[in-house]
Amino acid sequence: MKTEEKLKDLFLSLGRTKKVEFISENIDYASDHAIVQHVGSYIFDILEDLWEDDNIDGVIRFLESKGYKVEKNT
Repeated sequence: MKTEEKLKDLFLSLGRTKKVEFISENIDYASDHAIVQHVGSYIFDILEDLWEDDNIDGVIRFLESKGYKVEKNT
């Protein structure tokens, strides 16, 4: 089994909370494809986790790079 397959299996074996934490901590390293493939069902949990950790800037940069206008409401 290739390393990539092992990592994918390991990720899929994680519980929802651990997946959200992992994605939140590493979102700046993810490609567009990886984000879409793995976070669809977790996106709101991830955004909430990033917001609470004051780490939302990576998501904002990503959205802005895609042409979206993002404003923070505090």
